[in-house]
Amino acid sequence: MARVLARKAVEPRAWLLWVHGLGVAPLVFFGIGFWRGMYWINPLQVAIQRSGDAAVLLLLASLACTPLSWVRGWAWFVRWRRPLGLYAFAYALAHVVLYAGVDYAWNWGWLGAEFREKPYLWFGAAAFLILSILAVTSLRRIQRRLGWRWKVLHRLVYASALLVLVHLVLVVKGDALRLRGDVWKPWLVGAGVGVLLGGRLLRMAWKSMKRRL
Repeated sequence: MARVLARKAVEPRAWLLWVHGLGVAPLVFFGIGFWRGMYWINPLQVAIQRSGDAAVLLLLASLACTPLSWVRGWAWFVRWRRPLGLYAFAYALAHVVLYAGVDYAWNWGWLGAEFREKPYLWFGAAAFLILSILAVTSLRRIQRRLGWRWKVLHRLVYASALLVLVHLVLVVKGDALRLRGDVWKPWLVGAGVGVLLGGRLLRMAWKSMKRRL
């Protein structure tokens, strides 16, 4: 009981405000930029890019909540994971709708040609499919029905992060492996995914080792 009270004492009371602030911040910044005339030349292209960037950043923020919760006194970070993940899905959905629905008017012939010519679309589509499944199964009722299988299913979020990374590596203009061109974004995302996934694997290995001792 004392431990629960201590945890509640250190948890920010305005945690929801922080989460929703992070969630709407990309939209606010885009709105400010548009109002100032920064995106008037090609607003649709900028909106597609910015929504994708927001989805990636919020996905990484959601993944970061778990290792942050391991720090003593920071267990409340776990509560940020679900809403940040849903915000990531919302921006990913906007990214897809703007690209396929607004830019290509849901013309499956044009979209099919794009998929044949641009392999990065397949990785992005696979990542979006995983995020869609995770968003639907994040509902409390479905969580209860899935039981222990829900946790196993939601580990696919790391697969979606890796697919997003490949999507970014292929979509940038340049050579990410040789550090040529505009490659800073996939390298930053790759570093984030590597640290978060590596930390999770190390913790799992440490727990497994402790059980054997």
